[in-house]
Amino acid sequence: MRSRSLLLPAAGLAVAVLAASCVGAVDTGKSSSGTNTITVWNGYSGRELDVFKSVVKDFEAANPGVSVTVVGQQNNDKLVQGLRGGSAPDVQWAASNDYVGLFCSSGGWIDLTDRIAKDGLDTGQFTPASWQATQYDGKRCALPALGDVYGLYYNKKLFAQAGLKTPPKTFQQLTEYARKLTKRSPDGKLEVAGYLPLTNFYANRVQFYAPFFGAEWFDADGKPATAASPGWKAYLGWQRDLVGSYGYEQAKAFTAAAGQPYSAANAFQQGKLAMMIDGEYRTAFIKQFTPDLDFGTAPMPVTEQKAADYGMGYVVNHIAGVTKASKNPDLAWKLVKYLATDEQAQVKLGNGLVNVPTWKPALASKDLVADPAFKSFVAMQVHPASQTNPTTAAGAGYIDPMSSFLEQWESGRSADPAAGLAKVDEQITGLLGQR
Repeated sequence: MRSRSLLLPAAGLAVAVLAASCVGAVDTGKSSSGTNTITVWNGYSGRELDVFKSVVKDFEAANPGVSVTVVGQQNNDKLVQGLRGGSAPDVQWAASNDYVGLFCSSGGWIDLTDRIAKDGLDTGQFTPASWQATQYDGKRCALPALGDVYGLYYNKKLFAQAGLKTPPKTFQQLTEYARKLTKRSPDGKLEVAGYLPLTNFYANRVQFYAPFFGAEWFDADGKPATAASPGWKAYLGWQRDLVGSYGYEQAKAFTAAAGQPYSAANAFQQGKLAMMIDGEYRTAFIKQFTPDLDFGTAPMPVTEQKAADYGMGYVVNHIAGVTKASKNPDLAWKLVKYLATDEQAQVKLGNGLVNVPTWKPALASKDLVADPAFKSFVAMQVHPASQTNPTTAAGAGYIDPMSSFLEQWESGRSADPAAGLAKVDEQITGLLGQR
């Protein structure tokens, strides 16, 4: 459920193999076994798995005679392997929407369109970005179940010391703030970084920034279009300018010495990073490890051209679907629908996992624990301009070429943004061409 790493080559291979193994899969929509026992896989462990199990217990209590086996520690790659190898359960819960295109196009997860219509499900009650992320090529094979929403964290004490009163709303302001907030030792070493957008440092994932710059991955025909998108050029210019103001080697040394992201040593929690992008779950780590930290949360800045969209967020959607292997797809669908649309289930999951519900009635519930820091993410979740990744049949592997280029770009090893983006488009075309 935490900040996602980018798709690895091995995961891309799993995507290709699964697609080949599932071609022609058909959902009959019938229960072939009549059993009242189903199994659900998810990626949780420890306390988080207990939270999920408690919600499933509520489902069982509401449906006497039904038994649900919950299996944790099944990450996205294991979900793919289960579908490929024929060991998939009735229901799978994925911690991100990266694989939606794969699950839908391969038939690994069944199309839910008819079931949604038959049950009269009010899909307008899902938040816009979450609903966007659950279909591919006309197939709706998942329901959104929770979200990780990414916004800005800022240190109020450091803001006050720098004479700053409110969070920045544009990236130009963010750069100005970052320079005011940065502190160096007498020998020039970075002691406090105002904002450090080095690629893959903490939650600095390139896909998280794209919506705030209006950076497009694909054109209207689904063809890679990063080289033609003004948003990518704007992002590249802003990112290297800010990294360069620290000195690339100084910035790398700072990140190398920074504490682990999900520990008390996190640089933001230690007052060494004045601002950062992160998800709502960070509020739980702050409460656990550094409860006295005086911090605030806000939407991420946007470019001046996107000022009307300020308040939006980047959303990673947790999704649930019925697999083609299910012996009781009717009961499996009932569980998926419960997890995604039962108000109390959504509230309980949101509170227990410290994630943001995707079902609007749950977001409005008085039972949702939302302190001021968390409320920022609730507002971003329902914002009409909030976005997630584009969906492709190859998953989110198209992000990798851009991430690799950015690491070359920020270091100065690549000096030609147009050529770099053209190569990214070429690599993405090759990836999608394998489909």
